[in-house]
Amino acid sequence: MVLPKPQHYTARVSAKVPLTNKVWAVTFTLENPQELHFIAGQSMMLHITDGINRSMSIASPPRDIKNILMCHDVSPMGPGSKWTLGLNVGDQVSLVAPLGMFVLDNQSHRKKVMIATGTGIVPFRSMIMDYLAGPATRQNEVVLYWGLRHEEDIYWREEFEALAGKYPNFHFVLTLSKPTETWAGHRGRVTDHLFVEEKNFIDTDFYLCGSKAMVDEVKKALFSRNVPNTQVKQELFF
Repeated sequence: MVLPKPQHYTARVSAKVPLTNKVWAVTFTLENPQELHFIAGQSMMLHITDGINRSMSIASPPRDIKNILMCHDVSPMGPGSKWTLGLNVGDQVSLVAPLGMFVLDNQSHRKKVMIATGTGIVPFRSMIMDYLAGPATRQNEVVLYWGLRHEEDIYWREEFEALAGKYPNFHFVLTLSKPTETWAGHRGRVTDHLFVEEKNFIDTDFYLCGSKAMVDEVKKALFSRNVPNTQVKQELFF
């Protein structure tokens, strides 16, 4: 696979909305150049201030070549978080894109299983929207497992459930590790469900994105089940 060459862009903030009390969705509309061509799952590097840059996965699908959607958990409250909180519609930003190699292997005919915790969901949104909109002849079964802690941490649930209702080959499992007693959905860590629901590990490609602890745990369990290293891709979100 030939990855697009990264280049410098300037863009304007065209929208900024809270998804939860700590996660913000920011849309950047490109100005110069006005189009970005990338592969779903890739990222961008945002210039925060002198000497400080932040890498962020692109949440929007590649077919939207004029806008980039960023989803940022600002709870760490470091320079990047404060920068995002301080953004206003109309502000100009500088970025380099596309970057990264966390992309789907579309040549593989194996089932695709994606495991995310927290904002590790971001590249998967781009991947899933792009993959499901592609030729039906190339599509295999896709399963997304997403682990969060509390009900108030949930966003994009309706979007993924709508996709699961529209595409028979897409399945979505959302689980909460610390829900309230009234929560009627899946409970427990994402790994609790992954290793119960999945049966054929050898004929599956696994994509992991989230905390280092989750990624390390899942990789260890997959390798113990003889899944080849070439069928496991990862991206860390701290």
